[in-house]
Amino acid sequence: MFKKLSLQEKFYVFYIYLILLGIVSDALFYAILGIQYLNYVSILDALISPFSLLTNSWKLTLILAIAFYFVYIYTTKWSYRLHKKNRNKKWYNKFYDVQKWDKLYQEMQKKKDVVPGMLFLFFVLFVSMRLGMGIGTSHKIKEKNVVPNYSLIFKNETKKEVKLIGQNSTFLFYIEKGEKVIAITPISDNIMQIKRIPKKD
Repeated sequence: MFKKLSLQEKFYVFYIYLILLGIVSDALFYAILGIQYLNYVSILDALISPFSLLTNSWKLTLILAIAFYFVYIYTTKWSYRLHKKNRNKKWYNKFYDVQKWDKLYQEMQKKKDVVPGMLFLFFVLFVSMRLGMGIGTSHKIKEKNVVPNYSLIFKNETKKEVKLIGQNSTFLFYIEKGEKVIAITPISDNIMQIKRIPKKD
C-alpha cells in the first residue's frame, strides 16, 4: 500500500507521522509531570521535537536504534522461526492457536512493504521511551534529587540555576533545586542568556 503512494503523498504521510509522534510523545512526557503541554506547543515544535531529542543525546539515539533493530528482527524473523520450530510441540499448542498464527505469518510473508510496520514499531518505542523519561524525571522531582544543569539569566538580571526539563520555540520548562513544581517561562523578551553548567568530575 505504501509503495503505491506518490512521492508527494509519502511526504504528507511522513509529515503527519512526525507531527503525531512529536505531539503524543511530548504530551505524555509532560502529562506525567503535571503539565498540559498542548497549551504550549506549535505544529513546528511537534514536527522537530523527535529530531531535537535524538540529536541532543547520542546515548539515547543509540539505545533507541538498538532496541528498534532487535524488536524489528524479532517481529519479522525470530518470532516466525520460533513458531515454526515449536508449532508441533504439545506445550506450545496449549498456549497458542497454531492455525491462527500460521495464517498470520503467511500473510506477513506475502506483504513485502515493511515501511508501515517499521513506522509503527518506531512510534511505539519512541513513545515508550518518552514515558520512561517522564516517570524517571517525576521520581527525581518527588525525591528532590534534582541537579541543576543550566544557569538562566533573565533580562532583569536575575540569575537562576535550574534543571532544564525541556524547551520548544517559545517556552522553557525547568525546575529549581529543592522545588517540586516545574516552572514555565517564555523565552522571548524574558531570557537574556542560557548557560550550561559544566559537570563536576
